[in-house]
Parts: sequence; structure tokens; C-alpha cells
Amino acid sequence: MSAAAPGAPAFGGAASAPRRRSGVSAALAGAVRAVPAAAWACAIVALANGLAWSLIVPPFQVPDENAHYAYVQQVAERGTLPHEVQPEGPVSPREDAVLASLLTFGITGHRGNPAPFTQLQQDVIDAEVRKNLSARGDGDALTATGNPPVYYVLQAVPYKLTPSGKVLDKLAVMRWLSALMGAATVLLVFMFLRELLPGTRWAWTTGALMVAFQPLFGFISGGVNNDNLLYTMAAGVLFGIARAFRRGLTPRRGLVIGAFLGVGLVTKLTLIAFVPATAVALVLLVWRAPSRSRGEPGSAADEAPSPESADLPARDVARRGAFVAAAVALAPVALYLLLNHFVWNRVAVPGGVGGVASGTTGHTFSLREEISHVWQLWLPRLWMRPQFTYSPLWETWFRGFVGRFGWLDYDFPGWVYQVARVITLTVVAFAFAELVRRRDALRRRAGELAVYVLAVAGLCAEIGIQSYRELVSTGGVFEQPRYVLSLLPLYAALVALATRVGGRRLGPAIGAALVVLAIGHDLYAQAITIARYYA
Repeated sequence: MSAAAPGAPAFGGAASAPRRRSGVSAALAGAVRAVPAAAWACAIVALANGLAWSLIVPPFQVPDENAHYAYVQQVAERGTLPHEVQPEGPVSPREDAVLASLLTFGITGHRGNPAPFTQLQQDVIDAEVRKNLSARGDGDALTATGNPPVYYVLQAVPYKLTPSGKVLDKLAVMRWLSALMGAATVLLVFMFLRELLPGTRWAWTTGALMVAFQPLFGFISGGVNNDNLLYTMAAGVLFGIARAFRRGLTPRRGLVIGAFLGVGLVTKLTLIAFVPATAVALVLLVWRAPSRSRGEPGSAADEAPSPESADLPARDVARRGAFVAAAVALAPVALYLLLNHFVWNRVAVPGGVGGVASGTTGHTFSLREEISHVWQLWLPRLWMRPQFTYSPLWETWFRGFVGRFGWLDYDFPGWVYQVARVITLTVVAFAFAELVRRRDALRRRAGELAVYVLAVAGLCAEIGIQSYRELVSTGGVFEQPRYVLSLLPLYAALVALATRVGGRRLGPAIGAALVVLAIGHDLYAQAITIARYYA
């Protein structure tokens, strides 16, 4: 153990606590200062766009917003998590009355029905509000009931802080928090690109702004939906992995990866799709770490080493980092499962990915058919027996990503998708040309690339498995385009690569052109939303 500096208090002395607090404050201040001004600017743009969407979209017209609001209400009003009630009943009398006065379920799925905006309709809504009905329901939060609680606990803060007891006032403020989460996602996307593609600053800004103006992302960011925090945590995981690949795995960087992954898993279990990719990344980072001390030339260290690891070989430091990442990721999951069982009296993994029961839909579970279903959900069916009467790659994923809004009940005119296809193919071709041009660097980073490919494959498999099991159990359709937004950092990376093909001379111009197109795309989406609900 090294000797204490002159004048430093002895271990356990009275001044030790203030020094620790100042150290934490200094670390946080350093982290904030390390974020470029351009990243903050992109985040502010995303926040403004999310807030604009929150004002444009009528209450409860974001998918499942009524269920997510009911979950938050259960947490805030009763201090407990929701539980399944059979048969599924109403939520709180106050929320149900507002939903009825807004004609919510007469609008949802009925493209020709506008939202209430006349004075007479407003009088009906105000009359329901004046009744001051109970905000406590029977404990069911409908489709959100089985979700983990982190997003809803966070949303309970604006719910409680809103002085008005009105449902619509609380919903508006809760939407602001979702928009803030969207801004955090864009900031993390910028930081991911900074680690992934060092040296091309315009590419970082272009990729982040393309996400900030992505219409489906903006639409979801403007509503109360736990996907918003999921996107933030997914971007954080990929940022942590990219940073560790560029700078080396340390306990501090392992903490970042594990924290984002662990919190993400108790936000929405969809992030289990990133677990295999994260595990492979940690193994590769340990394996590639050199057997020399962290202080030697060539070691990746942009932070002061801790006293425990300052003299350790880099591979031992990486092992410690991997251990910290795994432990920190598992801790919130373990706590969640224990609380589920012993405190909340809920099943171990509510709405999880366990077994499947054959329902009365005429479908029986078949592993071979499940594999075929997952494949055809994303790729051409080849020789397989058809699982779909349409092309999911085009109808669900491409058209949905370009823009399908509301409760999937309105979208763009057909020509928009044809133009989007041409632009997308061009961007992909530019990105591929850049990868070919940088093939030597690509070979050196093949392991990192494999991690990102595995993250994509894991999410595709997770969605496909859930899709098939929903089909078998209920005959319903599970997949929605918003589920792929966890991969927004990789979408931004594709765009950033495409801009780099132009080099320092043309690259910024390509990036600027793409951002202008994205702004137009987003404004058009907002225009058709206004026409859908208020025309």
C-alpha cells in the first residue's frame, strides 16, 4: 500500500467522507465536461422534437399509453406494482372516465375519426374531470401489467409532482420525461459514434441528428411508453462496449456496461436480446488485453488507475472489468426477481420468455415452425412453408420504420416509401463502399463488428420468438416497428459510414443533405399526424 500524501487524513479520519463526496462530484463534473458541445446540441434537438410530438399527438394515442399510465398510477397511488386481474377489468374510474370522454377507442384504429377539438367536446371532458373520481383502480394495468417497474417508478415522480389531479395534466408532464429520455438516447448515440468512428466529427453529428429527427422515434418519445427508457439503456450498452473496445476494458468501463444492461433488463425484458452480444464482447475484451501493466506505452488508459489495479497487467484489469460488468448487470435483475417473489407476489418473470401454451387458435407449438417463423419474419422464406401472407421485411419493418403511427392506424402515402427505399439503398451502398475502402481496419476490428451483428441477431430472434408464441397462444400479431428502435445506434453508424465515403471534402455535404431529408421526413410525419387527428 502506498503511503498517504502529506497532510492527508488517516484512513477513517473525520475528513474522509467530504473527500469522497468531492471525488464523486469531480468525477461527475469530468464526465459532463467530456461530452462535446455538439452532443449536447443534438440532445437538445431531440428533446425539442419529442416535446413537439407530445403536443401534436392527442392523449392516449401512443400505443398502449392508457396501460402505461395505469401502471404509473398504480405505483404512485398505491405504492405497489400492478397484478393480473381475471377477467381483465377497467383501470381507475378517473382514467376510464377521461378515456371515454376523449372517445379514445372510437379514434384508435379508425382512421376517419378525428380527436375531440370542438368546444362541445371540451365541455364533456371538463365535466368528467369535475367529478373528481377515484384514481385507484383494481390493480390491473392491462398490457403493461407484466413489465418490470423502473420506467414507471421514474414516471411516478412527475405524476406526484404535478399539482393538478387531472389525468391530462399528469399525462402531459409524464410525456415531458419521456422526451427527456429520448434526448438522453440521442446523446448516447453521439457518444457511441465518437468511439466507433474517431476522427470524423461531422459523422457523429450527422448520425445523432438522423436519430433525433427519425419520425417513429420522435412519436414514441412524445408519449408515455417504457420503450423510451429501453432505447436509452440499449444505446448506453452499445456506447459502453464501443468505448471499451477503443480504450480497453477497466472496472470503471465495466461498471458502465453492466449498469446500462442491468437497468435495461428491469426496464423491459426485451433487452435480454443484448445479453449474448455483451457476454461475447467481455470475453473478447479480456482475451485481447495485453499482458502488460496499464501504465506502459500503448495501454488504453484515459482515466487514473485505482490503487488496487495500478500495477496489474492489463489482462487482469480487463478480467476485473468483466467481473464488475457481470455483477452490476445481475444485481438489479436478482433484486427484481426477489422482490417479485417475496414482496409483490408476482410470477418470477412476468410476461417473460418462458414456455408457451397452445390456445384455441388452431395453432400448436412446433420448434421447427418457430424457427421458420423467426426466419421469415426478417428474411426471404426460401424453401420454407409460408408463415406470412405478406413480406414482413417490407410491410412491418421497412414501412414501419419509415413511418406508421398512432395505434398503427395511419401512415404516409405510398410514394414516400418508394422514395425512402431509393435513399436507403443509396445510403447502404455508400456505407458498404466505405467498409470496402477501410477493409484493413475492418479486419482488425472484426471481433467488435461481430458483437454488433450478434446484438442485431439477438434482437431479431427475441422478437421473432415472442411473435410466434403470441400467434400460438392468442392468434394475435406481436411485432411492431418500434421494437427495432433499440438498434438506433447501429442505424446512426450506418448513416455515419455513408457520409465518410465522401472524405473530408464531400462527407460533410453528404451528411448535411441527409439531415435536411430527415428534417423534411419528420415535418411531413407531423403534418400527416395533425391531418389525421384534427382535419
